[in-house]
Amino acid sequence: MNRGASGFGLRASGFAIACVLLASGSARADPSDYDPMSHAWNGMADFVSLARGDGLDIDAVSTLEWDSLGADDILFLVYPLQRVDPGRLSAFVQAGGQVVIADDFGESKDALAALGLLRADVGTPHASRYFGNHLFAPIATPRLQHPLTEGVGDVVTNHPAVLRDVQGATEIVGFDDGAVVVAGERGTGRFVAVSDPSIFINQMQRVPGNLQLATNILRWLRRGEHAHVTLLRGDVPMYGEPKPFIYDPHGGAVGHDVAELNQWLFAAHEWLLTATAMKALAAALAAALLVLAMIALPVRRGPKIDGAWLRFGRPARRDEPHGLVASAERDAQRTAVTRGRDAQRTALGSVTRGRGAAPLLVIACMLRDQVQAQLAAVTGRSEPLFTLPEAELVALVSNARGTPAGVALARVHRRLRALPSRSQAAAPWSASSTLARRDFDTLYRDVAELCRTLGAPLSEAA
Repeated sequence: MNRGASGFGLRASGFAIACVLLASGSARADPSDYDPMSHAWNGMADFVSLARGDGLDIDAVSTLEWDSLGADDILFLVYPLQRVDPGRLSAFVQAGGQVVIADDFGESKDALAALGLLRADVGTPHASRYFGNHLFAPIATPRLQHPLTEGVGDVVTNHPAVLRDVQGATEIVGFDDGAVVVAGERGTGRFVAVSDPSIFINQMQRVPGNLQLATNILRWLRRGEHAHVTLLRGDVPMYGEPKPFIYDPHGGAVGHDVAELNQWLFAAHEWLLTATAMKALAAALAAALLVLAMIALPVRRGPKIDGAWLRFGRPARRDEPHGLVASAERDAQRTAVTRGRDAQRTALGSVTRGRGAAPLLVIACMLRDQVQAQLAAVTGRSEPLFTLPEAELVALVSNARGTPAGVALARVHRRLRALPSRSQAAAPWSASSTLARRDFDTLYRDVAELCRTLGAPLSEAA
C-alpha cells in the first residue's frame, strides 16, 4: 500500500472513523475495549481475523504464566491494567521472546522504561497533519525504511501517548516530537512498542496504513510456521518467571552460561537496598578495605639505634689502592677507544656481561662518540649530533642509508644529546655520574640498531 492508497482509504472511511475518534475519547472505562471477540467499533475481532488469515493461532488469556511462553509465541499486551513487571518482560525478551506492548495510559510504563523507552503521558503530540483537523487524531508517518514500514503510508492515531528518549531501539513511525511505534532487539528476542492501542481496534483497522502496520508487526515477530499469538488485554494477572532460554539458535553450554550471567546481572540491577541495608553494606566495604590496606602496606620499622650516626665518616682518599686501580682502568679504556673499534667492543662487551668496572654513564658516552663518528662519515659534517638540527640530521641519514636508519636515529637522538661529556661522566663529583642499568640496556639496544642500519654494527667481544 502506498500513500495514495492510504489517502483514498482515509477519505472513503473518513466519516465513520471520525465518529469513532469522537466517541472513543472517553472509552477507556468501557469494559468492551479491545475485546478480541467483539465486532463493535472498539473491539479487535478484525485484528484476530487478520492474524488467523496470515496463518497464526491467536488466543486471548485471562491469566498469564510467563514460563508457558515458548519460541513460537508472540506475546501481545494491549492496554494492560496490572503492572507489567520490568524485570520479567526484559528477561523474556533477552531469552528470545517476542512481544508487542500496545499501551498509551496503562500499566506498562515501567516495563517500557526498562527497554529504553520513555512514555510521555501528558500533552498532545505535535504532528504535521491531523485527521479531520482534530488535534486528538494526529497522523503519524514512517521515519525510515524498515520491515515494519513496508507499504505503510499514514498511520491514524486516537489520543496517543508519545515515546521519547529512545535508547537501544529504533523509532519506526512517529510524530514531530516523538514516536508512536518503536522496534528493537534484546538478546535473541524482539519487541515492538506502540503508544496507541487504538490502532488495532476494528474501526481503526479500516485505515490502510494501520492495517498494513499490524500485518507487518505480526510478520516481523513471527518465528516459524506454527507461530502463536497470546493476547493479553486489560486487567489480567501475570505469574511466574520467564524461561531462561526461549530461542537460542546458536547457543551451547557456553552461550547458556553467558545468558544466565546476563540474567543475573540484570536482576541485580533491579535490586534496591533499604537505607539500613545500604549503611550495613558501606560499613562492610569499609572494613574490608581496611583489612586489605593492613595486609598490603608494609610494616615500617625504625632503624636500629647503634650510635653509628655519631661516627664521622671521612670521604675515601683518591690515592687509595682501589681508587688508583679504577682510575687506571678508566684511562686504559679511554686509550683503547682512541686506538680502534675492537678495543671499544671489548670494553662494551665486558660491561654488558657485568665484568667491567667503568660507570655505565661513561660507557654510554663512548656509545655516543661512536655514533658521532659514524654519523660524521655518513653526512660529511663535523660532530653532526650537536651541529645539525634533529630534523635535518634525520633527513640526511634517511637519504644516505634509508628510512630505517632515519627512524633509528630519531629514536635515540635526544638521549644521546642529553649525555654529558666523557670527562664530566667520569668525574666523581658530578651529580650526573650514574645511569640506571635498565636505561643503559635500552640505550645500548637502540644504538646497536642505529649502527646496524648505518652499516657498521656493534659486536660484543667473545
